[in-house]
Order: sequence, then C-alpha cells, then structure tokens
Amino acid sequence: MKGLRFAWKNLLEAWREPKVYGLLLFFPALFVVVYYIAFGQTGKGLAQMLTVSVVNQDAGPAGGQLVEALRSTTFDGQPVLDVTVVADRREAEAALREYKDVLMLIIPSNFSQNLQEVRDGRVEEPITLQLVGDPALDSYVFANSFVPSVVDEFVNKFIGWPTSNNIAIDFVPNTGSMADFQIGVPGLLVFAVLMGVVSSAMVLVREDVTGTLHRLQLTRARASDVILGVALAHVVLAVLQILIAFGIAMLCGFRTPGSLALAIGIGALVSLAATGLGLIVACFAHSPIAATLIGSAVFAPVAFLSGALFPVASAPIATLWGHDVSWLDSLPAKHAVEALQRVLIYGDGLSAIAYPLSALAVLSLAYLGIGVWLYQWLRI
Repeated sequence: MKGLRFAWKNLLEAWREPKVYGLLLFFPALFVVVYYIAFGQTGKGLAQMLTVSVVNQDAGPAGGQLVEALRSTTFDGQPVLDVTVVADRREAEAALREYKDVLMLIIPSNFSQNLQEVRDGRVEEPITLQLVGDPALDSYVFANSFVPSVVDEFVNKFIGWPTSNNIAIDFVPNTGSMADFQIGVPGLLVFAVLMGVVSSAMVLVREDVTGTLHRLQLTRARASDVILGVALAHVVLAVLQILIAFGIAMLCGFRTPGSLALAIGIGALVSLAATGLGLIVACFAHSPIAATLIGSAVFAPVAFLSGALFPVASAPIATLWGHDVSWLDSLPAKHAVEALQRVLIYGDGLSAIAYPLSALAVLSLAYLGIGVWLYQWLRI
C-alpha cells in the first residue's frame, strides 16, 4: 500500500510539472518525427538521396539510352536514382563537393561507336566509363551499389554477351583512403559542441534558482553580464572540446589535410548558437532537472537534423547565391557540419567554405540575439 501511495505522490508531482513529464512521454514520438523529416517526406524512395549527375559526351544514341536505363532503375517499386544530365564536367564536380550529388558518371564521346565495334567483333572490350564520388558519404555507398550493375546490364544487353570492367571508379580529391572513423569525426565534433544547449540552460536556471540574478539587481552589475559570461565560457569550452577531441583522434590515427584553426573557429560559432538555444530553454525551465529535459528535447532534433550523425535530405524551397536552400538550412549546425567536413576531409580553405561559414555566423548570432532578448524579457 505504501508503494501505491508513493506512486500516487509521484504522479501528482508529475501533474504539477506537465512540461517536464510531458517531454518524457513524447520524447520517443519526437524521434519518430525527426526520422520522418529526414527520410519520409518526399515519397521518392531512395531517389531523394541518390542524386547522380551524368556528363554525357557520347556522340551516338547509346549514351542517352544508358541515362534512361539509370532513370528507370527501381527498388521495391520506387525509383532509385535521381539522374541529371549536365554538359559541363566542372559543374558536376562542383555539385559533388557541395553535396548536391553523390555520384558523377562520365560517358565518353565514342561510347556508342565502341559498343558497336565490340558487337561487330572489331574490338574485344567496350570502353570504360568513369564514376566519381566521395566515399565519405553513406549515400555514395548506396548509389555505387546500383550504378555499376545498371551499366554492366546495359552494355551486356547491347553487345549480346557478358563483359566486365565497364566502370573505372575515381574519388573526389582527398577522399578514397579514409576509414569510417575519420569520416565521422567532423559530425561528432558538432554533436558534442551542441550539447552546450543543455549545459548553458542548466547554468542559467541555477543562477536564477540560487538567487544570483536577484542579488545582481542590488549591485551595479547587470544580468547581461551573466549572459555574456555564460556565452564566453561556452566558447572557451567549445575550443577546449575540439582541441582535446583532435588530440585523442590523432592518437587513434585521425589525419586531416585541413586547418585546425579554421575548425576551432567553426566550433566557436556553433557554441554561440548552442548558448542562444540554451537561453531560450532557460526561459521555460524552473529547475535544473527541467532545464536538462527541455534542453535535451531541443538539442536532439537540432543535432540529428543537422546531418552530424547521418545524411539528411530536404526538398529545396529557394536558391541563394547559387545554393539550394531548404528549411533545414535554418539550423546553424547544418552549415557547421558541411563546413567542418569540407575543412577536415577535403582540406578546403576559408574561400571554399565562404557560403556555409557565412550562413553559420549569421544564424548563430541571430539565435544568440533571440535568446538574449527572450531571457531579458521573460526572466529579467
């Protein structure tokens, strides 16, 4: 009976804090929504992820026929590949580096002629097509499991007997020899820094609960000093996080052609966004436990939808300076993941990541500004 009484007591306490325990009830549902946003919106199957650009240089009809064969490839009744034909190879390479496409297939100019010569017995083997991609992407692995088989089937059907070595695989510069561990480090760094959402919210709520903010009103100090101190402290923590993580990663064999200083700067900008979100969370939490739960409910979708742990696709709604923009681009962490990947995996410099870095800086300052304004209005 006593156990039932304590259970009833705990349920009454839960009823008095509906926001906290409501999050506990709906946290699994939140992950279902995140998964739907990441993978279930378009109804296009794998084709929403496996975007392939084809540089069709073929002077004959076979190149176009191969493109149609790629487009008609299905799996479980859904299209597998979203194929775009481009005339300029440089355009296709840029799409690879900006993650718009996962593969580039180059069909040579004498593809049709060579296939006809093989079928007539004038040469022994058909010409080799070139496939270029970035093995750092999971979507590359999926696409690479489909495209070569489609090419082989097309060639074999055209000439009338089985052949091999119809595809030569090449990699985007600075990729191709990296292990899964090296590929995952940039996303893990962003994921770790984003945990500042929870820690900054806890610090601010603790300062409120312990009366620090009230005592500040009796002095010449301002509550904004506390906010600035929290933001600066989390920037320092973010820098230390990245330095320690890099040190451990290098001991484990991680190598990068990119700049450590640039990676630290990206981490510092992410920490400002995390602090801004922490300020917003602190407006609605009245205890450290509530700050932890509400902060986790904010941190989790922001981290997962940023692409830090797995690739996330969303249909573009606009174009900005030649870059496709979706609603997920409102998340600073998405741009941070892209910038860190390009720095640490590809070795890109400041000019090459100007767009994601600018977007990250603007959004981080915006989130921090909104957080400061809300906290001053609701809590101070």
